[in-house]
Amino acid sequence: MKIAIIASRILLGIGFIIFGANILHPFLPMPAPPAGSLPAQFMGVMYPSHWMALIGVFQLVGGILVLVGRTAPLGLVLLGPVLVNILAFHILIMGGEGIQPGVVFSLLEIFLVYAYRNHFKAIFTADAVPA
Repeated sequence: MKIAIIASRILLGIGFIIFGANILHPFLPMPAPPAGSLPAQFMGVMYPSHWMALIGVFQLVGGILVLVGRTAPLGLVLLGPVLVNILAFHILIMGGEGIQPGVVFSLLEIFLVYAYRNHFKAIFTADAVPA
């Protein structure tokens, strides 16, 4: 189990470090969506508004935190909403096209949340009381 956790942390962490860094400073070629398409319109708003830069920062920082290990739960908390948005984009805007990496990263995230479940007990309680 320990090897699976380490391998999952490495895959998820490095994946988000690479893709987050690519958003902030593009070095991997990304094909442009067809002009006038829904994805093109969406990206036409996201990039000029610097919204994608904010997402890139969250991906980069979350990936680093997951990769470090001792800070993995915090990294998982940062990457959770990013993964929801990745899946929503591919399902709702792309019609399911290109969803495979998002599904793989989501499965790694779910596995790691389970592996670090002791750190998330307070979040998943029905009896929460303020401190």
